[in-house]
Amino acid sequence: MQNKPLLAYPEHQEFEELLNSCGSMTRQLENLGRTLSVSLLHEGIEDNYFRRYTVLNLNQLPVVIACSSTDLNNQFFTTLLQNANTTPIGKFLFASQSQVIRSQIEIELITAEQISLPHLKDFVQRKYQPSQPLWQRLSIFNYQQETMQLCEVMLPELELFY
Repeated sequence: MQNKPLLAYPEHQEFEELLNSCGSMTRQLENLGRTLSVSLLHEGIEDNYFRRYTVLNLNQLPVVIACSSTDLNNQFFTTLLQNANTTPIGKFLFASQSQVIRSQIEIELITAEQISLPHLKDFVQRKYQPSQPLWQRLSIFNYQQETMQLCEVMLPELELFY
């Protein structure tokens, strides 16, 4: 178990912009000039929700973990998540023809032990001490009458790219 330092927020203006942006994190990470890839941790039905747990990697180094979640009755978002595979969902959500809007965003500094989503918690517990501070961003996306929740946790390794 490691205890990496907290990102130097807000000393890195680019990180502050990434964290506070209503735009695509995928595009911002790609703009760092690195190779962006997505690893699928788990996907499937939990209760009445389809959830997709992923890791965003820059140069094969995990920098963000995320969970996209939607009620199974939300056909548009359920289909999007089921078909995403290892494509960042930002590619779909922020495409020029997309009618999806981000209606809410909440940013919070939490500790590793405060992560409640099971597959994200498992990932973090393997790498960090419970007291490790992490930035979490919670967003709600809307398409017509449907909603999807997105939880993104920035990992301390992201600092290496600034």
